[in-house]
Amino acid sequence: MKDKELELNIKKIKQLLTLPAGGKSLIEEYKKIDEAIELAVSLENPIIFERLLKGCSLEINQEESWHESYLNDWMKSTIIRNAVLTGNPTGYYIWLSLLINDPLLESTNIKKLDLTNAYLGKLPKGFSRLEHLETLNLQLNALETFPYEIFKLKNLVRLDLGWNSISSIPNEISALNNLESLMIGDNMISDISDEISKLKKLRHLDIGNNCLDEFPDSIYKIKSLKNLNFINYDDENSFEDVVPQLEDTLPGCYIIKPVFCMHCDEKPYKVEDTIERWDAYFCMDHDEQWDHPYYYCDCCNVYVAPRGYTGGGDDISNNNSLNEGYDYKRWEVSDDGGHRDEAVQTIIKEEGLTRTHPLNPSSSTTSDTLTADGYKLGARLLCKFCMRNIPKTDMVSYEDAWEFAEDNDIYDVSNE
Repeated sequence: MKDKELELNIKKIKQLLTLPAGGKSLIEEYKKIDEAIELAVSLENPIIFERLLKGCSLEINQEESWHESYLNDWMKSTIIRNAVLTGNPTGYYIWLSLLINDPLLESTNIKKLDLTNAYLGKLPKGFSRLEHLETLNLQLNALETFPYEIFKLKNLVRLDLGWNSISSIPNEISALNNLESLMIGDNMISDISDEISKLKKLRHLDIGNNCLDEFPDSIYKIKSLKNLNFINYDDENSFEDVVPQLEDTLPGCYIIKPVFCMHCDEKPYKVEDTIERWDAYFCMDHDEQWDHPYYYCDCCNVYVAPRGYTGGGDDISNNNSLNEGYDYKRWEVSDDGGHRDEAVQTIIKEEGLTRTHPLNPSSSTTSDTLTADGYKLGARLLCKFCMRNIPKTDMVSYEDAWEFAEDNDIYDVSNE
């Protein structure tokens, strides 16, 4: 393939990957992306994937040994523009589709993959090419069904699917015969297949805060269980009604206890779904007891607050007898505590503003808030997930950010 033809093909594929599908659903967007990937594969040229993936990285988080994905700017722009989440964020689906179809992929090096809050409605076809995965984190996505590509990952030991909208755990779950940890709390699950009892190595299970009418009998048969979280907020069968039989049938399993909001102590909570103070817990609706430490991300509207831990150490919930290996803390969206007006803010080019000539700004835009290319600045409170997805073209320089902050009495900004 000649250089000119290669450039034209890359440009065409990139357009297919990024152009919106006319405001259609996320699944329609995925279909369009799948067609672009098929075109890229059919051209049988690894350079195409190299060029499209340029600027992306798959870096290891040294603390947790996760492989975390970082997108290039044109992929980020399909997720966030001017600090506003797009209608159908597709950047991570594009990246995954390119990654697993890259003919030069060394999949043996990818054993732990963190895709928390990647806005995924499904996994791309061929995801199972990452056959050496042992740990997969898909918390806080947009999954409505259990991703069937996962059932082909025979080496999977740990699977996190919490905070999605999955409605059932299907029969195929038994295919994951090496699975030791399944975290699928905070979904919409109303049915769990009896096949889950065939997971002979399963040690840690979280099915709490789902839509189960009754406690599944199949759980009693998983004799390998060491930690179990099943607190179901709307279950007519109370926590106390189920515990005696569990203690009798699974004597080696630690049953994670619920906690109660200091303000409304009638309803039990998973501790990870509460806000933790040194002496008590609060539900999301009553964090005024801790003087409103929360904020909502100005981009994705995710609730950001100091969150509870499942247990361990001197935890006040008395869940300090967890058996080793349970994921005891909730996903985090911010490392910054404090009140909303004290939280770290990001100075950014704001949404919906048209470009103006920097020497002739419009009457509605003051000159002291304009960047050199004629954009108005604004301050946003962003969670760490949105921070990593802001395109560089939407950011402003450190100097401009601090000048704007000083002019607007903002004392802590994140621009660097």
